[in-house]
Amino acid sequence: MQEIRLSRRLEAICALLPEAGGVADVGTDHGHIPVHLLQIGFSDRVCATDIREGPLSAARRTAEDFGVADKIDFYLTDGLTGIDGAGIASVVIAGMGGENIADILDHAPWAKEDRLLVLQPMSKAPFLRRWLWENGFRIETESLIGDGPIYELLTVRGGQDTPCSPAELLTGRFALIKSDPLFPVRLETLIEKQQRAVAGLSASMKTENAARLSEEQETLASLLAMRERME
Repeated sequence: MQEIRLSRRLEAICALLPEAGGVADVGTDHGHIPVHLLQIGFSDRVCATDIREGPLSAARRTAEDFGVADKIDFYLTDGLTGIDGAGIASVVIAGMGGENIADILDHAPWAKEDRLLVLQPMSKAPFLRRWLWENGFRIETESLIGDGPIYELLTVRGGQDTPCSPAELLTGRFALIKSDPLFPVRLETLIEKQQRAVAGLSASMKTENAARLSEEQETLASLLAMRERME
């Protein structure tokens, strides 16, 4: 049977998963991750969930095409709702906003119980990082994947962590991300974006923007300090 082809983003996600232990792929879309895992030898529980019937049906068809449909548990559900976590060692939540990821985890307390979480937010990553710290999760690794756009990829477990600096909310934890080959370019991009935000607020002359301007200036200073640490 021919192996399914993955994008670089999905390849990077799969590479972070352990070889043993069940996996739940949340928002599975076309089901590429579950099919790939079974093709490379996963023998434990594999779950695929999606909130919409269309993508879940597409995932079933993909699994049928590659002869593994009988090895995947399909769930039409919102996130992890209705899944008890039995036999699941790892959870993948990729391709959605950081607020959605946080909401899914908030409604699945068992995800904090010694599970590996592989998270790939498409937006609102700063919100997600703050939420993880405030809700008893620890970021273990941070990486960047170039697949057209640059994607952020986090591995997380339940546990205590220290708060991120204003810059780290945007970049990821410096100690974890600083050696990533894509990080210097991404840092410069974030600095330029932050400089534009500060300049725009400074020029607006609106009193109600004063507090936000102060916050944006603090973030810019934190990013510039991070760049100095890189030099």
